[in-house]
Amino acid sequence: MSKKIQILINNKNYFAQEGQTILDIAIKNNLFIPTLCKHPDLKIHGKCRVCLVEVEGLGVVTSCSTPVENGMKIKLDTPDVARARKINLEMIFAEHIEKCESCVQSDSCALKDSSKKYAAPLARFNDRKKNYPVWHFGALGERAIKKKKKEIDEKIEKKDVELRKKQVKQHGTGFIQFDASKCIDCGICTEICREKQTVDFYETHGKGYLTQTKPTDDFKRDCTYCGQCVVHCPAGAIQGVSHWKNVEELLENKQDKVLVAQIAPSIRVSIGEEFGMDYGQVVTEQLAAAIHELGFDYAFDVTCGADFTTYEEARELIHWLESGKNRPMLTSCCPGWVKFVEFYYPDFAPHLTTTRSPHIISGILAKTYFADLIDKKAKDIIVVSIMPCTAKKQEISLYRHKLDSDLCIERLGFEDYEIATKCFIKHNENKDELRLPAVDYVLTAREFAYLLKRNKIDFAKIKPRAMDSPLGEYSGAGVIYGASGGVMESALRTADAFLRVKKKFGSLEPVLLGKNFVSDKKRLSNIATGRIDFKEVRGEQGIKEATVKLGGIKLKMAVVNGLGNARALLDNLAARRVKYDYVEAMACPGGCIGGGGQPVPVSSQIRIKRSVALYGIDKDLKIRTAHDNVALLKVYRDYFQGDEAVIESLLHCRYNKIDRGGYKEV
Repeated sequence: MSKKIQILINNKNYFAQEGQTILDIAIKNNLFIPTLCKHPDLKIHGKCRVCLVEVEGLGVVTSCSTPVENGMKIKLDTPDVARARKINLEMIFAEHIEKCESCVQSDSCALKDSSKKYAAPLARFNDRKKNYPVWHFGALGERAIKKKKKEIDEKIEKKDVELRKKQVKQHGTGFIQFDASKCIDCGICTEICREKQTVDFYETHGKGYLTQTKPTDDFKRDCTYCGQCVVHCPAGAIQGVSHWKNVEELLENKQDKVLVAQIAPSIRVSIGEEFGMDYGQVVTEQLAAAIHELGFDYAFDVTCGADFTTYEEARELIHWLESGKNRPMLTSCCPGWVKFVEFYYPDFAPHLTTTRSPHIISGILAKTYFADLIDKKAKDIIVVSIMPCTAKKQEISLYRHKLDSDLCIERLGFEDYEIATKCFIKHNENKDELRLPAVDYVLTAREFAYLLKRNKIDFAKIKPRAMDSPLGEYSGAGVIYGASGGVMESALRTADAFLRVKKKFGSLEPVLLGKNFVSDKKRLSNIATGRIDFKEVRGEQGIKEATVKLGGIKLKMAVVNGLGNARALLDNLAARRVKYDYVEAMACPGGCIGGGGQPVPVSSQIRIKRSVALYGIDKDLKIRTAHDNVALLKVYRDYFQGDEAVIESLLHCRYNKIDRGGYKEV
């Protein structure tokens, strides 16, 4: 047991344990010390020298790296400390070009807040980085963008040409933006990418004032767009490439389009932080109201799409187990994880579930099923996803997630195309035809909050309203997708029920036809609800293992969050050191609740509060399983009508080895 130590901070007694730092004790006791390069997810850097304090006998020291000693006397805000902090902030601002007006992180910037508190003049020293580049990771070359624009000129109605060209340009500018002129060389992005995510896409060159962080030129390494560098950057130098300007233009000039916004499961317990609300506060109905206040026509919930993903993934899991396919089956909801597998571990790409991610499914249903309900064509529905994730920006740009010109002439509305015989997507990678994105734009939680603030919408006081039907109805199983283990638990709940249905009827045909046997207890009371809670797969641990009995079959599961843990698991699978039947993986710590598009700051304590809130929603909902979602069952019954070809084409895709996306200087 470590030795107990007594110290004085501002003439008041505090107790500490041997090995703790001054900053540790200050944080534990809610004593404010400013920090920039210190993050609870990472090791101590001690580079920024903003967390200074004065210690009797030692002078001014960095609190993050100074261990406490018995009898130590500490002052947090002496004149010498204030002066040193101010000078250090001035020096930091000499390597940070201020672009606060266009920064979505402007209201939650630790660097900006510290400069205000200590009245540090921002322009005392010359900006030494004024000519440094802005990198866009995943950006297309000019030739590729020009080719896509030419296709638009040839195949799109004139009134839509400008809209679609802007969209092509937006998707072609990449997904993560690193503004080197704002970088303060704290090293956090390099560490999080190398040590935690094991992607190692950032490199630091030079020393002293010549230090520069930049993306690697090594073609064996590539960005996964997970955005962990974004949520850990203290200076706003790294962001998801913004889509909010395009969205704002559409809101101001709808051009006869129907604008749909859809929220991810985890957004409802995080975005309130941007407006001073408590961590984990549930704001689903406030989000619906804010979406309409901005001018969107419909507010849908991707949690409904998560129920569709669950429904299909449960069917896929049963098929996987019964067909003798090579195990494990790997979930594919997280695009950062998918990119990681396709680039770094392509041999595992065939193991990824073919079921599309929730917001892609929601987007497809909005442009097909919902478009039919309101008598509109797919091209006239614009879908904007509000996500916790920067990698979703890359996901919507992918060829495999687009509606092809053969989707059905009446839905797409392109009169000059050959009439399609089937109302579903034909997966042919060689076709050189224009395709509509399933989702048109992605706003991160930070971007959406920024858009609300720009439009002076008081989110904290807005009058709540319900999400719109039919794609706003969801189960508790869909809600927990936002937490690590949620995808697997949701699928297990429904797979358990499906196995009972199959045992009773000999096939899953009733499932395909959208029959709800679980809710119909009077008629089929002998088909039990089965298990609801699979607590074995919950929690914040990097790698969780569990053995679950499903329909009499014992399945060995693993749940992974964070790409470093994912790499360890895949290495062990490749070396046959471990065996699993089913694996869920998320690129970000804690899953989507810790995503690269979430509000900052973020820490394990904040992620836990968000996660607890999601499970609380699930527990309190009347419907907690995807197969009980009436809106979902109606789509299967009335729209899909048991047609496997339609279901396969709309709700499924395939994954393959991919080449490096790289980066582009703009």
